[in-house]
Amino acid sequence: MARMYPKPLDPNTKSDAERALYAAFRDKLDESYTVFHSVAWQSLDRSGRPRDGEADFVIAHPQLGILVMEAKGGVIRHDPSTGDWTSLDRADQAHPIRDPFGQARNSMYVLLYPLLEMTGQPRNCINIGHVVAFPDVVLGDDLLGLDKPRQIILDATDLADLSGWVRSALTYWYGTKERGEMAPGEQLLQALMDLLGKAWELRPAMWGEFVQEREQLIHLTGQQYLILDALSRQRRAAICGCAGSGKTMLAVEKASRLARQGFRVLLTCFNRHLAADLRARIGNPQNLDIAHFHGLCYDLVQKANLMPVKENDHAFYDWQLPQALQDAAGKLGVHYDAIVVDEGQDFLEGWWIPLQTLLRDPEEGILYVFYDDNQRLYTRRSAFPIQGEPYLLTVNCRNTQSIHRVVTQFYDAETRPTAGGPAGREVEIVYYDLAHPLRATLQATLLQLTQDERIPTAEIAVLTPLRERSQLWQQSPVEIPLTSTWPPPPNQVYCTTIYDFKGLESAVIVLAELEGWLGEFVDLEPLLYVGCSRARNHLVVLLPRSADPAIRRAFLRVQ
Repeated sequence: MARMYPKPLDPNTKSDAERALYAAFRDKLDESYTVFHSVAWQSLDRSGRPRDGEADFVIAHPQLGILVMEAKGGVIRHDPSTGDWTSLDRADQAHPIRDPFGQARNSMYVLLYPLLEMTGQPRNCINIGHVVAFPDVVLGDDLLGLDKPRQIILDATDLADLSGWVRSALTYWYGTKERGEMAPGEQLLQALMDLLGKAWELRPAMWGEFVQEREQLIHLTGQQYLILDALSRQRRAAICGCAGSGKTMLAVEKASRLARQGFRVLLTCFNRHLAADLRARIGNPQNLDIAHFHGLCYDLVQKANLMPVKENDHAFYDWQLPQALQDAAGKLGVHYDAIVVDEGQDFLEGWWIPLQTLLRDPEEGILYVFYDDNQRLYTRRSAFPIQGEPYLLTVNCRNTQSIHRVVTQFYDAETRPTAGGPAGREVEIVYYDLAHPLRATLQATLLQLTQDERIPTAEIAVLTPLRERSQLWQQSPVEIPLTSTWPPPPNQVYCTTIYDFKGLESAVIVLAELEGWLGEFVDLEPLLYVGCSRARNHLVVLLPRSADPAIRRAFLRVQ
């Protein structure tokens, strides 16, 4: 049996012809064949503009080559005088269709270019061709046209010996070349797998006490597979997901794949700490730039010598610097083929036009925005420059189920997220009073985590909503010092604000000084939603016994 992707067949497949061909390829081709069904991809044309490719089937063999196939069911008609193609269903209803030969031929070339880019092979070393399937009709030996030879058409009679037909079609595309000269090889098949991206998994980094949880691999759900497939067919898309649903990992994966295909890609976000963390994890891959939005603005505006005079911090960062980016991009000639935005909920509406000026094609260039409205701590709700409804990610793949239950108390959306992780330990509420104040309570908690529970200090983060007024930085002798350096030095615990840690995560999160936040702000739930969801495995909340009732009620279910 051939290796099929996806496996099993997507139940939403409506075409009877595609369903029949899927079963035939699966059962009549041997395991040396890899067959992709209903796939899409993008590549750059010679002028540097993105081109879309798609196919009903891509059939690959490491020694024989690759076929890009379009399949059309029913009775097929073509009017050469008008160029119109129609398909006649069983009820004799005519449906207009696109030229299947042109579709297959164009998609073959769009697929070939990124394969050449990814493998470094010359064009004449890859046997790739386009074919068309009419599985409901008997064609015989009729010649449909000089550009439609019988050798590249599969009809109903060819299904009896499908393996022989596939080999014959691949042989036809060899021409006078020897088979060994154009064998794709395993390297090309692996590039094909990477390009079409039909299967991958998210694996959380856990250790020590969390070994059992680490063994429960977090796989992308069927819903997220459909999101990835949909993204491969869209130049522009907005993806909305709950905290922990894999938005950042999907954004990184999409940006990396586009870069590997030869696109020049910008991956940007709001949080500078998140951008630094992504650069540390990904490195400096070819064709991919990673920067937080204001850092990008500052660098380009400074290079263009267009730095505005700062009126005040609010005006400078909200509109002066972003507007200067638009002029700097034109002056420097900085252009990207694709832009991927994480934390899109924190981008002001006036930033989207300057950001799009960085695209080589501002109107049609590739743009993806990943966001979570429940993490909107900085901006009012604003429209993204993307038409259509957002794609939804509703499965939490980061937090344990215990943490997830707390997080969902603060989640405001029509669709409730579900938890895909392990059960985990209960959220821990630690109370303190004047006899044992916050600083001492925090130190006792950190000692218990690092010494008794053997959690590495690098995997613990202390978060507070307060900045200058925080008590956590008061000078006193401590056994486990706090640090504002990320990543933290050895034997020190990272401490920062909930705002600055947004987009990041840690195995253990300690929340402190929540009660100090109520004096300035009214809306507590977004803050708790962001802070609690940063914890992968364990969440500790430090509360004074005299805490405001609103704080105590928020954690009532876990006490």
